[in-house]
Amino acid sequence: MKKIFLFFLCLILWVDAFVQSDKADSTRSIISYGLDIGAGVYYQFSTFGNTALNTVRLSDILPRRASEPEVRDIWRLDEDAVTDVPFFHGSYFFRLGGQFRIGDDLQITAAINAEQRGFSDGVFSRRTRNFYPYFNASYAKTKGKFSYLFQAGDFWNFKLYEGLTYYNLETQSWVLKFKYDKFYFKHVGVGDLLIGIGLGIDDLYDYSVGAEDLYLGADSSMILDVRLGYSNNRGSIGGGFWNFSGGVDIKDRHRAYTQVSTNRNGQVAFLVGTSTEWESWDRLEVNSTLEFRSYSAGFNQGFTHTVYYRNPSERSTFVNSTSTVFVPLDYYERGFNQWAIFTEYQDLNVSGLHLHAIAKYHFWDRSFIKLLADFNWLTTAEESILYPLFSFGFGTEVMESTEISLEINNRVINLDKNFPSLYSSNTPYYNLRLFRPFKYLKENDRRHRR
Repeated sequence: MKKIFLFFLCLILWVDAFVQSDKADSTRSIISYGLDIGAGVYYQFSTFGNTALNTVRLSDILPRRASEPEVRDIWRLDEDAVTDVPFFHGSYFFRLGGQFRIGDDLQITAAINAEQRGFSDGVFSRRTRNFYPYFNASYAKTKGKFSYLFQAGDFWNFKLYEGLTYYNLETQSWVLKFKYDKFYFKHVGVGDLLIGIGLGIDDLYDYSVGAEDLYLGADSSMILDVRLGYSNNRGSIGGGFWNFSGGVDIKDRHRAYTQVSTNRNGQVAFLVGTSTEWESWDRLEVNSTLEFRSYSAGFNQGFTHTVYYRNPSERSTFVNSTSTVFVPLDYYERGFNQWAIFTEYQDLNVSGLHLHAIAKYHFWDRSFIKLLADFNWLTTAEESILYPLFSFGFGTEVMESTEISLEINNRVINLDKNFPSLYSSNTPYYNLRLFRPFKYLKENDRRHRR
């Protein structure tokens, strides 16, 4: 780790010297860089006395507890309990990195992430501390009507097409895109999702053609994009599926979109959704997403694989905090919805309605009130279940994009099994939160979608 840190430090100093010498020549800098940090500190505690904080809302028909005696018995869990919630005894993460630009075309982002997954585990606990790198590089060039993009590395919150299957997950991928005027060819490669997310997919190779920036309406306030492609899944599943997607952006604030996929056995899945970004009086900000998705019984067949984020053969102790795979703590800032939730319903038609909305009102200077609603209805022939996650609180922005807040909510992140996700706690609780996003992550993820 020290060698990696020294490497980045030397690289930053070298770039700084290069840029300064370039500026001394009174010419435009061909190399520039920016540094940034991301951080999150969380501590949760009960609102109503000594009420159990690890009982959550779980499906009655999924094999999460009843058919898993090795988890239930060893960890001494009731069927509606989760193993451990790290924020109940305090956790934090810290991210340090930078973005380097060489000319107008090459962009490189690198960062080191550090996590402490429990204050009560001790300062020197090796089991509860994680260090991991982030790297993403892209090269984009435009000449007249022709342009191309090559991007590779780590992708946070990756999404393919409009997010019917591949969305809200981390990948190691590459993207190659050639575009002439409004038409393009795109190839995306995704590293295996066998262990990290538990979808039983070795690798994914996606090929698509599409058109974008198609202006509609007399005032060109609507922009249309359409795309057709094929996703080839290697590994134990075999085969793949065809995808069609399209969307309309309205006045840069609203978007309506859809995606339809079908596999080689004629099984179908589809998505329709809308999203909105809205501001008023420089005080009120609203961001919302409403989506409905549906998968026929055979579409997700085989996309499942058991992954434990703790060692199920060890007893319920704080030292059993990590296994061969871990859940990044900043997943807490994500929504509940992801493909892995639907793949748990093997051999069943399953549909889901997802509403995610954040309203933030600045009532004085940098002080704000914030409401988050993350409602998810999942429906099959045997069960209909609602996961109603919410958060309400107030806080202050001590500096740009850095929030300190006190909240009451029921959103629980758990280091359990199968896929990283949030749970809906049966008991609301208080949450002390400090959060600052690493700004370059979102920029890198958006670049490959353009």
